Amino acid sequence: MSAWQNAFVATSVAIGVSVDDAVSALDDPHVVEGLVHLLKMGTREARARAIAQHLAPVASELEAMEATWRA
Repeated sequence: MSAWQNAFVATSVAIGVSVDDAVSALDDPHVVEGLVHLLKMGTREARARAIAQHLAPVASELEAMEATWRA
């Protein structure tokens, strides 16, 4: 499964890391080939949607954890 790898690449790109640098941090870059192709070759809208798709679960998990931070 590549869920965390896709989330890692999407998060990295969202904060300004290049796609190539983000992918180079992974042991197996093949698991994110689809996302990488889209980020490099897709339209601006397609890139934004791909990043949002993979960041949404991360944001949801962080939001769920927020309640424990306030306790």
